Amino acid sequence: MSKNGTNDLEGTKKSNGEQGLISSTISLIFIILVVFAFKSSILDANNIPSGSMLPTLKIGDFLFVNKMRYSFRMPFSESELFRYDNPKRGDIVTFIPPDRAIQEDIQYDSETGLIARKPNQIPIIGNIFAKRFVKRVVGMPGDEVRITQKKMKTDQGDYVNYTYIEYKELGSNEYKTYGPTPVPNGRELKDLDNTRAIGRALYVETKRDFNHFVLEGYHDSASAYGYIRRNCPDSICVIPEGYYMVMGDNRDDSSDSRFWGLVKREDILGKAFIIYFSINWKDYTCMYRDIPEDNQEDSYQELRYSNEEILKYCDNSDLDGNFSHETILEWLVRTVRYRIFRMDVRWTRIGRILQ
Repeated sequence: MSKNGTNDLEGTKKSNGEQGLISSTISLIFIILVVFAFKSSILDANNIPSGSMLPTLKIGDFLFVNKMRYSFRMPFSESELFRYDNPKRGDIVTFIPPDRAIQEDIQYDSETGLIARKPNQIPIIGNIFAKRFVKRVVGMPGDEVRITQKKMKTDQGDYVNYTYIEYKELGSNEYKTYGPTPVPNGRELKDLDNTRAIGRALYVETKRDFNHFVLEGYHDSASAYGYIRRNCPDSICVIPEGYYMVMGDNRDDSSDSRFWGLVKREDILGKAFIIYFSINWKDYTCMYRDIPEDNQEDSYQELRYSNEEILKYCDNSDLDGNFSHETILEWLVRTVRYRIFRMDVRWTRIGRILQ
């Protein structure tokens, strides 16, 4: 083959290679765009990092959220294009939290002497990775909702300060309740990864035609609920059209409408649908050999590792329970050294339909 022929062949290979690279890159970008469009407007995958919805949603649960349940939204923007349904009483919804619901860090500038507020959670790419809340609808547009604290007996015979919800539907003259009933803790609290749930009691409430669990304990009086104190005379909140009241099922450990107010209808993004995977990393309970079914403080102490043993199962950040400033490298080291060896997959939760 001539020299020119060789050069032509090499040039053709190089050209084909460049075209193949360009084609692969375009295909990859297209796939990424399709995935993010699907995530932002059709079906979202969320993980649960906190205990506000215990025991319905546990830390380490992964769930699918049906973002087309109530409306269709423009991909990448979450702006409603058209609406065909509204949340129902008792639905578990994901939503854009009001600005006042986002905890802020106060940062002091030593040079200027000014105090600046900076949100803990910052979206990475537009709205796709922005902070979202998951709560249960307990108040509908037009409702009068009365929230008080009531001494209620637990299944074990002692008492808790129960967040007692009464509601009067639009056009009705009668208050209804969600009929809280104490039940045995059983295995629902067996695999909690949350020391703040220790000592709490289990109840069921009725929403529409289904029951769900509620965790209650000994939190402060209802006067501590900032939004209710400021906006609801005699603890009675009138919910205007286009707004919803939401709460976490873990009433002692939930930042919700009691503290920061109501949720706009247009900010409700979808309905939690199904748990597709669940891992108990034991990030907060690694210092215990096991989790007692009765969920009592004394039982926990009996199952606590010795101080020497704890060092085998827990990193210092596990004991502090503060991972917000952890770097990726620190997270990776902690995961390889501790988390992988102590984790449990909650097989019985996979496939659970959420109500």
